[in-house]
Amino acid sequence: MLKISSSGEYALLLVKHLIHNPGTHTINAISEKLGIKEPFLRKTANKLEKTGIIISHKGRYGGVELVKKDISVYDILSAVGEDLSIAVCSHGTCSSSETCGITPTIANIQRGFDTILKITRL
Repeated sequence: MLKISSSGEYALLLVKHLIHNPGTHTINAISEKLGIKEPFLRKTANKLEKTGIIISHKGRYGGVELVKKDISVYDILSAVGEDLSIAVCSHGTCSSSETCGITPTIANIQRGFDTILKITRL
């Protein structure tokens, strides 16, 4: 069920920082600027890199850089493994869906919520 985790918050903050500060930045510098412990931010950055949202440059002048320019909140949260379901039955996984009667309503709300996350940019 949806409650954005620390990892999700860190991902949103990291991407927002990179959007507003183009170029390559070290994780250490970003963690100091954002007040996030470096190991947690690095773990989040690794997840964002695996999904192609950011790129990591190694070496003396290394750091992370935003690759994907047109990115939604949905993309960012999904990249770090956030569960974006509003209810257990949001994606048809409820064993009582045939008898409870609210599954179609929940599904409609979920579609609307997903759409909002997909059109929202930082």
